[in-house]
Amino acid sequence: MSTEFVPAAEVRPTTFAVRASDHHERGHRRGEELRTGIASTLDAYRRYFSHLSITEAAVESAAASSWQRLQEWWPTGAEEVEAVAAGAGIDVTVLMEIVARTEIMTQAATAPTECSTVSHTSPGASVAAQNWDWAADFSTLWHFNDVGSVPGQHRHVGIAEFGMLGKIGLNEAGVGVLLNILKHAGDEAGGVPIHMILARILAEASTLAEALEIIGSAPTSSSSIITVITAEAAVQVEIAGALKRERRARATCPAGGETGTSGFLLHTNHFLHPDLLDGALELRPDSTSQERYRHLAEAVVRFEAERAVASDGERNAPVTIGDLTKLLTTGPGEAPVCCTPAPDAAYGNRSATLVSVRIDPARKQIDLAPGSPAEGLNGNRRFQL
Repeated sequence: MSTEFVPAAEVRPTTFAVRASDHHERGHRRGEELRTGIASTLDAYRRYFSHLSITEAAVESAAASSWQRLQEWWPTGAEEVEAVAAGAGIDVTVLMEIVARTEIMTQAATAPTECSTVSHTSPGASVAAQNWDWAADFSTLWHFNDVGSVPGQHRHVGIAEFGMLGKIGLNEAGVGVLLNILKHAGDEAGGVPIHMILARILAEASTLAEALEIIGSAPTSSSSIITVITAEAAVQVEIAGALKRERRARATCPAGGETGTSGFLLHTNHFLHPDLLDGALELRPDSTSQERYRHLAEAVVRFEAERAVASDGERNAPVTIGDLTKLLTTGPGEAPVCCTPAPDAAYGNRSATLVSVRIDPARKQIDLAPGSPAEGLNGNRRFQL
C-alpha cells in the first residue's frame, strides 16, 4: 500500500447530500453512494490498527461489542448503520470497525495527537471552532455530510468519515458538536461509539439540555471531550471511560486566568476536570497537548487585553468565528495548533489538521475547510441550515 498522502489543504472532499423518507432509506443510500470511500476507509483503518499492534481478533471483538451496545442504546441509529452496511455490501460488524474506531484504539499504547477547540459563550451569540487533526494518511477519507431530516430527526450538516452517520457538525435546531480525543487508564473497547453519540445529538437534540442528556445516557468505554455549542452557551463534557463531567465557561475569573476573563473554553487532548485527573494519560509520549493549550490560553488573554483598550464599538462587539479562527492559527516556531507533518515523518507518526470547522449556531451557519487556518481556508464551504 502506498505511503503517500494528499496534503490536507489540497483535498476537495465529496459532498454527500441525502434526502430520504426514513432512516432506513437514508442509510442504504449512504452505503450505496459512498461504497468506494467506505471500502478505502476500512482498508486504511485495518492497516492502521495493525500498525498499532491491535490484532484482527481484537478489532473484530471490539467492533462486535460496540455493535451490541449501540443496538441497546439507540435502536434507530443501529438500524441506520445496518442499512449503510447493506448498501455498501458488507457485514454490519465490519462497518463497525470504522464507526467504533475510537473504541477499538483504546487497545493501543499510543494514538495520533488530535484537535484543538475554542468556544466562546455569550448568550444568544455563542460560537465555536476546531482544528480537526488526525493521521495525515486519512486526509481524503472524510466528506461533507448534509443529512436531510426524517420523521423525528433534524437535518444536520458537518463532516464525517466514510461509513459514519455523523461526526462534527450543526443541526437545524442550532445544536452543534465538536470532538477531541482523550486517554485514560479506565479506557476499554466495546462501549457505544463516541461517533454515534455525536450522530444522535445532531439527529435528535433540539436544545443544549437534550444534547447533554444524550451524552449522559450513553454507556461509554473510551475517553473523549465533546463540546456542545448552541447560541446560548458552550459546554464541554469530558468522558473518561464510563465517567462524565461538564465544564462551562465562567462569567468572570481573575485577570490572566487560564482562559481569559470571560466566556472562553479551550480544549486540546488532556483532561482538565479535577474529578478525572486520577488515571488521566497523555495520548502519546511526544504529545503537544499541554503546549497547545498554553498557547491558546495565552492567545485568549492577549485577545481580551486588546479588546479592553479598543473603541467602545469594538470592545462590546460579539466574539465571532473569525476571532476564533485567528486564535486557532499558528505558524512555524509556535505550538502546532495548526498541525502539518514533517516532510520526513513516517507512516503512523504524521498528524495533520485535516479540517477547519467554525460554527455559529445563532446564524445556523457552519464553515468547513480542508486543511488548517494557516493554509488559507481556500476550500471553505459555508452551509446555511
